[in-house]
Amino acid sequence: MELYQIKRRLSLAIEVLRLNDNYLLINDVNERSISHKLATYMEQTFGKTFDIDCEYNRNIGDIKKISILKSKWDELNNYPMITEDEILCEKKVFPDIIVHKRGKSDKNLLIIEVKKSTSTVSEDYDIEKLKYYTSSTNDLNYKFGAFIKFYTAKERYKSPEIRYFCDGKEVHKEIRVQGNYRI
Repeated sequence: MELYQIKRRLSLAIEVLRLNDNYLLINDVNERSISHKLATYMEQTFGKTFDIDCEYNRNIGDIKKISILKSKWDELNNYPMITEDEILCEKKVFPDIIVHKRGKSDKNLLIIEVKKSTSTVSEDYDIEKLKYYTSSTNDLNYKFGAFIKFYTAKERYKSPEIRYFCDGKEVHKEIRVQGNYRI
């Protein structure tokens, strides 16, 4: 599946979420609730070829992990690691949504991180994770990644921002403006 096909399917699922479950955005509910509903609509737009899972922490039978330098971790998080050495650390990760085929690492199509506009947590760590997930330097084998920023509470009518990743870097950014995409 190519990026343009993923973009169409993901955009459709987002629009259905905003139409059917706008309550979640208006009331600024937990990010996991929004991710779950989006995943249910993605099951319809991606069809039966792929499995759609939330908070899935397995890479085949192993726990899904990323490697990150201590200094990068400290930079991206409010709670630094307690060590004086500059070391490469492995961190367990729980992606918000993945499109894959369970039990097959060569069928990892899309990995998604979701953030609300009202979140007090920086989106920088999510961006770094997406770069890592889509990089060929690890065994996770995700073809594409997407970062979706949903606007909630007072900004609830603003269309989400979507950033796409491939080969360890950002490749596309979309912001919907009054029903049209601005790139």
